[in-house]
Amino acid sequence: MRSNQIHIALARGINRFEVCQLVSKGVKATHRTGSRFEDSINDVLQYLGTHETPQDGLHQSAAQIAAGKMKPAA
Repeated sequence: MRSNQIHIALARGINRFEVCQLVSKGVKATHRTGSRFEDSINDVLQYLGTHETPQDGLHQSAAQIAAGKMKPAA
């Protein structure tokens, strides 16, 4: 069951490293106390497999990162 969800996420163009990172972040954000981690992992994998990825990709471009940097105080 879970391997099918992983293969669906990989078919969407997300590489294995990104799947691991996104699942880790997703479980941290969505896990409810008292529920099983396995259910939270399955929910995140289901989300990754069914939702479209943005056209510009999952990561910010260098221009977006540079625009968001803080200016020096002095």
